[in-house]
Amino acid sequence: MAGCSGSDNDASLGTPQGEAIVEAFLTEKVIQIGGATTAAARAEMGETDWAVYNMANRLAITPIQTTAGAVHEIELESFIQDVLVVPYGGRFYALAAVRESGIAVVDITDPAAMQVLHTTPVNYYQDNIVYAEGGGDLVTDVIIEGHGFIKSLETDGTDLWIANESYGIHRVPLANVITAAPVLEADGTLQIDPAAEVYTLQYAGEHPWGAPADLQLHTDVDGNVRLYAAIGFLGLGIYNPATLERVGYYNLYTDTSVTEDWFLAMDVTTEVVDPATHIDPFTGMPNYNQASFEIQDVWHGGLDAPTPWADFDRYGKYYYKANKLDVETYTSGSGERTTVYLAYGLGGLVAVDVAAPDTTTGQVATSYLGYAPAVPAHGPDEPTGEQSQSLFPYFGVGMLKEAGVIDVEVDTANNRVFYADHFAGLVALDGAQTPEASWQQGAGGFDNDLFPDRLHWPDYEFVTSYDMGAWDPDDNESLPLWMYQAPSLLVTGEVSGHGNALFLMPTLSDTTGAVDVVQATGAGGLNFMDLGVLDPAETDMSTKFTVPAYFASTSETYAAPDGTPTSPLAVGHTQGVATSPQYLYMADGPHGMSVWQIADADGNALDEPHVVANTVVDEYAVDNPDGTTIYPTPHAYNVILDGEAGLAYVMSQSLGLRRVDISGAETGQGAPGTPLLLTPQPADFFEHNLDSGSYGGISRQDHAYDVDFHGNYAVVADGSNGLTVYDTTMNPADGSGAHMVANLGSATGNPLLGRASGVELWTNPGGDKVYAFVAAGHSGIAVVDMTGLLVDGVTPGMELVKIFQPIKIEEELDGSVHIGKADSRSVDVDVVGEHAYFSYGGFGLLAYRIDDLLAPLPAGVEANKIWTMGGGGYDYRPEAVAQYRLQAEPGLEDSDPEALYMTPQYFPADTLLVDGDGQWYTLDEPRLLFYVAYGEAGVAKLDWSEPANPVLMEHQQTVGEATGTAIAHGRVYVADGGGGLVIFRQ
Repeated sequence: MAGCSGSDNDASLGTPQGEAIVEAFLTEKVIQIGGATTAAARAEMGETDWAVYNMANRLAITPIQTTAGAVHEIELESFIQDVLVVPYGGRFYALAAVRESGIAVVDITDPAAMQVLHTTPVNYYQDNIVYAEGGGDLVTDVIIEGHGFIKSLETDGTDLWIANESYGIHRVPLANVITAAPVLEADGTLQIDPAAEVYTLQYAGEHPWGAPADLQLHTDVDGNVRLYAAIGFLGLGIYNPATLERVGYYNLYTDTSVTEDWFLAMDVTTEVVDPATHIDPFTGMPNYNQASFEIQDVWHGGLDAPTPWADFDRYGKYYYKANKLDVETYTSGSGERTTVYLAYGLGGLVAVDVAAPDTTTGQVATSYLGYAPAVPAHGPDEPTGEQSQSLFPYFGVGMLKEAGVIDVEVDTANNRVFYADHFAGLVALDGAQTPEASWQQGAGGFDNDLFPDRLHWPDYEFVTSYDMGAWDPDDNESLPLWMYQAPSLLVTGEVSGHGNALFLMPTLSDTTGAVDVVQATGAGGLNFMDLGVLDPAETDMSTKFTVPAYFASTSETYAAPDGTPTSPLAVGHTQGVATSPQYLYMADGPHGMSVWQIADADGNALDEPHVVANTVVDEYAVDNPDGTTIYPTPHAYNVILDGEAGLAYVMSQSLGLRRVDISGAETGQGAPGTPLLLTPQPADFFEHNLDSGSYGGISRQDHAYDVDFHGNYAVVADGSNGLTVYDTTMNPADGSGAHMVANLGSATGNPLLGRASGVELWTNPGGDKVYAFVAAGHSGIAVVDMTGLLVDGVTPGMELVKIFQPIKIEEELDGSVHIGKADSRSVDVDVVGEHAYFSYGGFGLLAYRIDDLLAPLPAGVEANKIWTMGGGGYDYRPEAVAQYRLQAEPGLEDSDPEALYMTPQYFPADTLLVDGDGQWYTLDEPRLLFYVAYGEAGVAKLDWSEPANPVLMEHQQTVGEATGTAIAHGRVYVADGGGGLVIFRQ
């Protein structure tokens, strides 16, 4: 397949030229496999308690008992964010928040015959919005509207409150929703009284804060009924449930009394230019004026001034993200008090006191009581001192998004609180009623300040109430020591995957033989947990809980470390896929790489793939009793195949490039039900940042996204390290570091190649020049001359030709235009023929002529400064031949894709094809198709045969976040993140 030999998602691998090829289509979804579990609820129906939970968009129900019972499922339109079980009219219903699809009403009275009554979208509209765009200019009179992203639901049996992340909170009569015929607006959306909704978002930059994520009604001892809302990056909002007037507010970021949060005792009012004009009076947060100042005067103008907006929006906000809450009122002990327990992401578990309302204003005061820190999301092992100076680095943001405390439930009968932590699993704390006194270790005074010269570091050096040292000093990813001491009663660690949504049974027992806690795993699945005696003096956590039943998100089994097919396989972090003629290779985050049979020996496609091989599903090496050690491919992000050599290369988001021998899988040594265990060895681990030290002077952690090959050299897109080159003939396990040949991009304060996530090598027709085209994240598009290294053998032998952000033409309200600064990120790159194709966030897809990308710069123009903003400057950026934006398509205006990965399929003229109807035909002209993973916007098929005229052929929405595609046998295989694996055909 000419022009595609270096593609990172090349679905033509192993397909000889001259054979008839079936064009792939998106017309029909064949199957969806797996999915993340992020919602769980209890349904008490008759004599039986049931667990109702999701696997992506599948709603499942099973009896709660100590042995796994039957699981009944039904498929809903979109990913399920929340489940609310409601008894109504003598029947039981599950109301599911299903993202942009709205609210699904499912009759679950008979679990074996669940029935979807309807799925109703929820509309929203808000005008007069102002924000600072990526170049710092203020955009006024902005209107947002459309179908809202429904996140959570709450009811009192009469009304239904709806958390709409796109807007705020709505209230409707429950009867208008739960009946067979919902009450609708003329446009088919749920009818909502404009007086029964509140807008909670705040815009400063282009991405708003304040999206409601969880709702809970609560009545205190005085009979005050309030609606409590976890409102994302703005913390806690308290509302009058009838009028939706805000009557209380708490935000950890603006609380200057707290000194153990990410920004310590920083007072935002003293950081902004002018608190009268640069602070939002309703939230106390930096507003659009401050954002504009920081972008234009500080970032581009070089002014030395604080940047509280950028510090929060580009990194700190993940330490202040209220995900879930629980509210309890105590009437004894320290007196009457209502306490809100906030699952505050990386900010940990935060307890907030809610005072009695002011008799004049009706407003309630809120005050911080105490907290327990979340498990840190580790960044580099050591500080580099050379972070990006851009206001838009999103430094380490991928891991930050998912980490921290996810959910919380209080056990008032036993004065303890249970919470789900992404890394720690299930955690229980003593002293729930008195967190101000109980939630610290002794008198505190712990010194966790590993790096005194760094104010903010992922190891939580600012924590002084808890010992954040490792429980196991020999394990770099050990849980913190405090979790094995008071006030911690229990820490399970990950139980079948990352900790997620949970609920407690009505009565918790310290004897065995009962289900006490039901907890989801974000990686896909549900755990029934039996608690033992939670004695704070006992540090052996294995004595404190068991898991009598586990429900994975697939029916597949995988090979355990001893090779036996004994373990249920969950799929829920699917990020990359690749295909050979008979098999599909899936990168599924913590589950590593699995191999699925997609065709029989005769080449006939299978509509129901099954697992036939896998790397061990574990984050760490496993020692078997027979003395063998089995190594995993953890944090698997992508898979690149070398079909001729029988090898797969797994991109790890922490451990670099891992090579796996797949010859056994390709020759059929594994089969459904008896999968083959794949066992990479240390000689296959190409990385530079080890526990024992670093190679090549690279201090940042390995973050392999993509790889391309030139002979024995593997050129890796290595995140903020830029490009790292390995010699695949060397043995990385010999300790010499000789496998690490060269790097470009790590040894600079402002990363020279940004956060490289895609790389494609191109050799000129004469063969004397080799270039790398790099998708360089927020830094844009990079071109690197690799000839010195790959052809001449000079080390490091790589030279930056140019790096730039695409030309962004912005139209003002008066009709004038100016050249703006890009504010999204370059993600992927493919080279076909004479053009390089880049996927680029807000730009969509861009095609450049290779000759334009390689055009020399005038003398004196630096490769990383090829244009200047404003009048009187210069601009030597190449112009794109074409741009394609899915947002320009009718009905898709609201799509805002970031994860744009492309799979090209190029057919030279005279190629013999088979169409979807089985008819053979021959192409008169070359044809180029792209199958694009468009993130939350699904997947699209483009005909880009004419470089200047890309045409959308098909588009399909997916339930997760599409991050990778592969093609084979007329089918499109989509890695859909939390949606698992999705397969389309004609």
